[in-house]
Amino acid sequence: MPYLTIILISLSLAMDAFTISIVDGLSMKGLTKSKMIFICAMLGLFQGLLPLIGHFIGLSFIKYIEDYDHWVSLALLSLIGLKMIYDGTKEVIDKKKGKEEIKEHTFTYKLVIFQAIATSIDAFAVGITLESSVGGLNIYYDILFIIGITFLTCLIGIFLGKQISKLLKGHYEIAEFIGGIILILIGIKIVLNHLGYISF
Repeated sequence: MPYLTIILISLSLAMDAFTISIVDGLSMKGLTKSKMIFICAMLGLFQGLLPLIGHFIGLSFIKYIEDYDHWVSLALLSLIGLKMIYDGTKEVIDKKKGKEEIKEHTFTYKLVIFQAIATSIDAFAVGITLESSVGGLNIYYDILFIIGITFLTCLIGIFLGKQISKLLKGHYEIAEFIGGIILILIGIKIVLNHLGYISF
C-alpha cells in the first residue's frame, strides 16, 4: 500500500503548515488569490524540499542537524509569534489612546518564506527513510505527494482562517494575538515531539 503510506506521511508532515495557513488566513488582511496561492505553494514546496535534501545528504550529516533542527524551528516560530503578539498588544493600546490607524498583520514574501522554512526544518530527517518506509515509489513521487497534499491542505486552512477572521469583525489585534500564541505553541510542539514527550 505505498500510495496510502505516502498520503498518511504527507498529511502528517502537512499539519504544522496547515496550522500556519489558518493563522495567515486569520490575521492577514487583504489576501488576494495570488497571495493565498503563494503562501500555500511555499509551505508545500519547503515541506517537500527539506525531506528531499535530507534524502541526498544522508544519515551521517543528518545526525548533526537533528540535534538542533527543532530548536531552530522553535526560535524562528517564536520570533514571528512574539512579533505578532507585540503588534496585537500595541494595537489595543493605540485604540485605547484614540488612535484610529491600526496596522494589521501584513503579507510579505519574506515572512511567508520564513514561515515555510520554520515549519519544515524538522522534516529533514524524514527524507532518510522515506523511500524505504513507503516502498514501491520513487523518491521524487514521494516528494510530489508531500508538496501536493500540503498545498491542498493549506488551501483549506487559509480559507478556514479567513472565515474565522470574519467572526472577529475587523479586530485584527485579536487575530494577531491568537496567531502569535499558536505559532509559539507549534514551535514548542515540534521540540516536545523531537524529545519524545509527544508523538503527534
